[in-house]
Amino acid sequence: MVTVREQLPGRLTELSEETSVEHAAEAQLGLATWLDRARVILDGIELKQLEKVAQSVLQKELESTLNHKTNTFATGLGMADILAHLHVDEDTLSAAMLYRSVREGITSLEEIKKSFGENVYNLVKGTLAMGKLSELIEKNKRLEDHFNNNQREHLTGIYKMLISVTEDVRVVLIKLAERTLALRELADASRERQERVAREILTIYSPLAHRLGIAQLKWELEDLAFRYLAPERYKEIASLLNEKRLEREQYIQFVVDRLKSELLDHGIEAEISGRVKHIYSIYRKMKSKNLSFDQLYDIRALRVLVKQVPECYHTLGIVHQIWRHIPHQFDDYITNPKANGYRSLHTAVIAENKSLEIQIRTHEMHNEAELGVCSHFNYKEGSKATDYSFNHRLHSLRAVLEHYQERNESSGHPNEDETESFDQLQDFEDFEKIYVFSRDGDIKELPRNSTVLDFAYHVHTEVGNKCYAARVNQRYVPLTYTLKTGEQVEILTKKDREPNRDWLVNSLGYIKTARARDKLRHWFRQQDRSKNLEVGRELLAKELSRLAIHPKSIDLNDYCNHFNVKTGEDILVSLVSGDISLHALMNQVNRHMHLDQDEPELVLKPTLNPRASHTLSAHGILIDGLDNVELHIAQCCQPVHGESIAGYITLNRGVSIHKVACPDYVRMISQEPERAVEADWEMQPTRGQSVQIVVEAYDRRGLLKDLTQVIFSDQINIRQVNTISEMDGIANMKLLIEVKGLAQLSRLLARLEQQPGIISARRLVQGN
Repeated sequence: MVTVREQLPGRLTELSEETSVEHAAEAQLGLATWLDRARVILDGIELKQLEKVAQSVLQKELESTLNHKTNTFATGLGMADILAHLHVDEDTLSAAMLYRSVREGITSLEEIKKSFGENVYNLVKGTLAMGKLSELIEKNKRLEDHFNNNQREHLTGIYKMLISVTEDVRVVLIKLAERTLALRELADASRERQERVAREILTIYSPLAHRLGIAQLKWELEDLAFRYLAPERYKEIASLLNEKRLEREQYIQFVVDRLKSELLDHGIEAEISGRVKHIYSIYRKMKSKNLSFDQLYDIRALRVLVKQVPECYHTLGIVHQIWRHIPHQFDDYITNPKANGYRSLHTAVIAENKSLEIQIRTHEMHNEAELGVCSHFNYKEGSKATDYSFNHRLHSLRAVLEHYQERNESSGHPNEDETESFDQLQDFEDFEKIYVFSRDGDIKELPRNSTVLDFAYHVHTEVGNKCYAARVNQRYVPLTYTLKTGEQVEILTKKDREPNRDWLVNSLGYIKTARARDKLRHWFRQQDRSKNLEVGRELLAKELSRLAIHPKSIDLNDYCNHFNVKTGEDILVSLVSGDISLHALMNQVNRHMHLDQDEPELVLKPTLNPRASHTLSAHGILIDGLDNVELHIAQCCQPVHGESIAGYITLNRGVSIHKVACPDYVRMISQEPERAVEADWEMQPTRGQSVQIVVEAYDRRGLLKDLTQVIFSDQINIRQVNTISEMDGIANMKLLIEVKGLAQLSRLLARLEQQPGIISARRLVQGN
């Protein structure tokens, strides 16, 4: 049985470590020897691409004048050798060979993409992303306490973070190979460095290898790390074993062959696998169970998988017939399953003068034990909680790996159908969580698309309520900033700070998680109702003032049924608590004023011919009893589509259109009521309505450009711009724009006020 721990041939290692011009030819010969060895391991695959990659890395190493940390050729060769024993494909071997060369800046990603294809490029890129997170983890001083105290609830988030940055299980394999090689090369490092890397690997990477079912890497990572962390204890247990690992593996193969032969003689088809318990696993069990070495009966173990339950008990009888049973070492978890649902038969025997544990179960029981609800990952790793989303992702990765290895072991040349099915297996859904560092270095798990404000409320409710700014990776960001995995977040707070009502507006993007939203709403509900009424009135009045709508023109009681409240005051309170958004209320106001929100907006028409600019069709207005009459929009109130309007017959300018509540209109019809005519808007405007808005802002370079970009992004036409800069640094800008109604105008004014340096943005009518 060939294991991953098998080292490179001695002379090849020497050559790889001294790749100078003098040794170039000899290194080439050594490389050819290793390639032949790899072809044998991989069942005769030609490895033409890998040879090309290795030659390229070697040549780059020889030509490089950069001062890099390691010999990139030696490192790449070592990683590829580890992965070759896992029977990976040629793309993975090529990416492993190239990884260190790219990381050290000798080879660029563009070169890889051009020379070796998209697959190798994506693998190297994914491994680099995981490597960056690994560096953050290693540099994080806060995690040192977690390592020392073995706080696995905190550390679990680390390998969740590593998994979240990749969609390809082969990236994880390359990273594990890199960590395995790093452990092998720690012999000459400082004691502090040895312990640091060993703790990191023992806590993060060996559990990851375990969860992915890569036993070959798992036991080597754990044993090597344990040797650096507790050398004396390691030597003690190694001496107690009194045999080399190769001898133990030969013993396992012998008992597997004998049991399989006996079962076939009795007509039982069984799948038998064996393992020898590695040194760290022995130490962990002795410590957790408080047992001596002589009390361990599972140092060597077999697992027998049969088709049906009756065959489990039949197999048990055959085992006890072949070998002597050890008293009090039998458990029937089929008749009496464990609390988590685990089912199996466990027995211990003396086989060939050595203790041997044997587990017997059906294939269905095995699948449930490995991947189902009774999966023992949490038990093995000391975790108290189960993350079903993360486990599902790991199980998907593990399924891909198993399918992938089976394919490569069965044939070195898979057909197109197999390749296609493999690609389909890798099509995972996006990871549901992101993982970020707090200021102190703790890892926080958040839903995808969370903002820094979501993070603040995740840390503590008071942190969120008193938040006024945030820094991500030492850089100030807005509170709407969407976090990404691996970033470090710092929340800045003030004692007198209170939550902003705008945080609850979905369209503004401050909060994305239900948890933060509930906490914020709870805070607003706790405020005094009378205060909320006052604040709600101010909020509504501000919006109406911005839109130049008279408060008396709307009655909140008209909207009670729609929002399922009893009174108009309840609407005001709900505006403050966030149960009703201001945008939703204004939409209902617009609908009540005959603006259909559900109809698609029309594309703005270009400026009309001056001769047609005063016709009825130009403005989309209907006048009772009159047709083809000249009209104009009154400048005193400038009504917009959706507002209640009326006409006034002038002496020489046709009909002027006013808001019904316009003071000038009310005054004129009170004096001459016979001049009043009924007017209304067409159901859909045929063109944009001219509206004048005024924006007050702190004067700066590029201000007008930023504002016009916001306006153009909403497909709104600008007809006129006037800018006046005052001596106090305040700029007043008047813009004549074309909008399709109050809804569009409201959205635009809200967006303008969100821009940096904007004091206010409102609709301008004559007299205000």
